[in-house]
Amino acid sequence: MNKIKGILLLCFIYHSVLYAQIDSKFYGLKSHYGAIIAHTTDLKPISQTNPYGFQLEMSKLRTSDKAWKTCFCYGRTGFAFTYFNYANPDVLGSSYNLIYFVEPYFTYRGPFKFSLRGSIGATYLDTIFDEESNPDNVLFSTPLSFYLALSLNLNYHINDKYAINIAANYNHISNGGQKQPNKGMNFPTLSVGIDRVIDYTKLTQKPNELKEYSRDWSYYFGSFASLRSADREAESTNHPLIGITAGALKPLSAINGFNLGTEFWYDWSDQKIAQVEGFSDSSFSSAITAGHHFSIGNFYFLQQFGAYVTRPKNIQGNWLYQRYSFWYRLTNRWTIGASLIAYGRTADHMDGRLLYIIR
Repeated sequence: MNKIKGILLLCFIYHSVLYAQIDSKFYGLKSHYGAIIAHTTDLKPISQTNPYGFQLEMSKLRTSDKAWKTCFCYGRTGFAFTYFNYANPDVLGSSYNLIYFVEPYFTYRGPFKFSLRGSIGATYLDTIFDEESNPDNVLFSTPLSFYLALSLNLNYHINDKYAINIAANYNHISNGGQKQPNKGMNFPTLSVGIDRVIDYTKLTQKPNELKEYSRDWSYYFGSFASLRSADREAESTNHPLIGITAGALKPLSAINGFNLGTEFWYDWSDQKIAQVEGFSDSSFSSAITAGHHFSIGNFYFLQQFGAYVTRPKNIQGNWLYQRYSFWYRLTNRWTIGASLIAYGRTADHMDGRLLYIIR
C-alpha cells in the first residue's frame, strides 16, 4: 500500500512540475544611439549632437490564461535603468533614468517576436539651466524630471537561453511645467541589445474562448490637481490648480479604443497673473476632449485633443491642446493616474488624477 502511495505521489509531483505555469525571466543589456529633435528654432544650436547610452533591465513574460486575458496577448512587464549622455557636457550633460515598462507582443511565431513597449519613469539630470552659468540649456531646469518613451521592438531568440533585439525608441524628458524654461527634450534612439532568458516558455495560440472582451461603453468621472507658479519661472509650489473630469471609453479591439470627455478646472496661478497684469479674465477653464487609448490589463494610455470652451484668453492664447495620460486601475472601479498637457511641441504642466470607472 505504501508503495502505491509513493508511486501516486511521484506521479503527482511529475504532473505538477510538467504543467506548472512558470514565468520566463529576462535580464537585458542594450546600447542606445540617437539624435535630438529641435522642435523650435532656438533649440537648433544645442541640438546638433547624438545622444548615446546603455540600458540594464529585468522583466517577466507571463504566460498563464489569467495574465493573457488582461490584454488578450502575451506581454512583458519590467524595470530598467538607463543612462544617456547627450554629447554636450557643458550644456546638456547626462541623465540617469529609472523606468517601468509594459510590452505586449503583437506576433510570436517561431523565434521572432514583434512588440510595442510603453515606458514611464523618473530621471535625474546632472546639468540644468542656470541664468548665469548655463543660459543655453532651455530644455531642462530641474534636476528631477519625468521620462516617457514608446518603442517598437523586434526580438529574435537564438535559443532557449539568449535572445537579441533591435528597437526604435522615441524618448521624451520634461519636468511637466514645474519650472521654466521647460522646452523638454524629444530624442529618438536606435537600440541593440541581448537578453539572458531564464525558464524560457514556448508561446502557443490561446483558445478562442479566452478572446472574448466587453465591447460596451464604460464611463469615468474624477478629479485632478497640480501646483503652478504665477510667474512661470519659479518652482510650482505657490498656487493650486484643481479640476474635475468626466467622459466615456469605447473599446474597438482587445487593447484599442476611443474616448470622449469634458474637463473643468480653476487655476489660482492664472488668477494671480490676472491681478498683477490687470486683466479681467476669469481663471476658470473648460474644454471638451476626444482621442485614442490603449487598455492593457490594469493600465490605460490615453492620447487626447482638447478644445477650450472657456479660457483666460489674455493668459492662454491657444484654443487647442494635447493631453497625454497614464492610468492604473487599483480596483475594478478606482483608478489613479497622471496627465501631461501640451501646446504643440511645448509641454505645459502635469497633474495627478483620481478616477472612478463605471462599466
